[in-house]
Amino acid sequence: MEQELLNQLRDIHLPQAPVWWPPAPGWWVLAALALCLLAWGAARLWRRWRRFRPARTARQLHRGLTLELLDQSITPMAWLHRTNEVLKRLAVHGLGHREMIRAWGDDWLRYLDGRYGEPAFSKGAGRSLGQARFRRTAEVDVQALDGLIGRLLDRECRRFWRFSLPPTSRRDDAAKQPAGGPP
Repeated sequence: MEQELLNQLRDIHLPQAPVWWPPAPGWWVLAALALCLLAWGAARLWRRWRRFRPARTARQLHRGLTLELLDQSITPMAWLHRTNEVLKRLAVHGLGHREMIRAWGDDWLRYLDGRYGEPAFSKGAGRSLGQARFRRTAEVDVQALDGLIGRLLDRECRRFWRFSLPPTSRRDDAAKQPAGGPP
């Protein structure tokens, strides 16, 4: 009798191999999360790219002015005035520092020093961008000033790749700091 019962049993069947489609619900959730994260990162990168467009444009304009100077299409004084105009437009319109509209002379040079990170404008070749450019016999070291402005604009463009907090967070942090500066 046992033999009859054993004969009625089917042979061993192996389970089907797992298939890759459709994925388990956890993979759907993970894919949706990854897609949202990718979209958020792309939107943030696009906004940042647009925010730094003025710095890239200013660098291109500066290079164009330098080429005009080398071709002797413009005089060194015209180059100086037009380069200063490019820097002023970058500060006011590109970076949103509206208080720089009326800045000139030493105030303007101190602002440029702050953007550059060292006093190369108020004590170096950049001094020509201050009141000196309005003198009749102003001497301009075009080569040194061109290099200095080029480095300033390159630094402005490189800020794109640095991590920065949103502008409101920086303002809030600055308001919380004591008047003496950072601890």
